Amino acid sequence: MIEKLVEIIVKRLKLRAANKTFIAVSKMPRDPVALFMESGTVRLTQVNKHFLERILGGNRAESLTIWLETAAEYGVTIELELYDNGEPWLDYKMISQLVYPVFTSAGERLFHPSSEVICYSDSALIPSGSTLCKFKKQLITPLANEYLTKNNIAVRERQ
Repeated sequence: MIEKLVEIIVKRLKLRAANKTFIAVSKMPRDPVALFMESGTVRLTQVNKHFLERILGGNRAESLTIWLETAAEYGVTIELELYDNGEPWLDYKMISQLVYPVFTSAGERLFHPSSEVICYSDSALIPSGSTLCKFKKQLITPLANEYLTKNNIAVRERQ
């Protein structure tokens, strides 16, 4: 009997880990427990600059803080998907300050190292197919550039 119960729980946890739910920021449920019981990953879509500022700022709504804390308690991975590709409104510094991965509406994952020189150790953390967002003043070492090219990592540059 106990073995059967453990088997059911393990099966349920495996299904939950594999399940990814997409939900618009405007439709976030007040009580997300049911959502977190079903999904191991929740991607919040239609994220704009104001929402990113709320996450990073100390003055975010208590309901958002509770929502994010509850996700952490349930071991849920939160991802943020921008309502577009983030140009020109996205402040690249925000990406490096967020603890959540940021994606464009096309599914590209965005990264921004805060160092002035982007070296191999910075680029090696970026998964293949992602996008490195950098400022013109940030330099890329030859080894890092080779890694970016070899792993199909796009580079966005702005002033």
